[in-house]
Amino acid sequence: MMVWSFVAPSSAAQDADYTAVASPFQEDYDYQIGADLRPLVDVDGVRWSRFSIRPKNDREYEPTKPVPVTVEIDLVNNGDSADVLLIVLFEDESGTALDRLELDKIGVGRGRPKEEVQKHKVTASVLEATRRVYLFFEVSR
Repeated sequence: MMVWSFVAPSSAAQDADYTAVASPFQEDYDYQIGADLRPLVDVDGVRWSRFSIRPKNDREYEPTKPVPVTVEIDLVNNGDSADVLLIVLFEDESGTALDRLELDKIGVGRGRPKEEVQKHKVTASVLEATRRVYLFFEVSR
């Protein structure tokens, strides 16, 4: 049985330095399940400040069972209304792919901040083995 501990979320820097990148943005990050990741990228006018995957922490899970998780994304759109596609590849410490999660399309209105929370399920053994995530983030207008 597996139980996760959580890293307390820190507040997002409002005037953080964002790196302008082309869409689609693709990057590999060291990552601990439950932690906040700060991509701090501006993808075609959509600023991405936070990413997190948080399993329900009120019970233990068998390694082969799916675990309910929330995926949290913080965005601000500085351009026309846009749709965002985010795909997460879970990887072990050596970068070997463990699983893939495609989020539902995220609509982001013009000039509006968006705190997206989606519910999904990921196998407990994948969450336990994840040490890296490969993120694919695409903006379409």
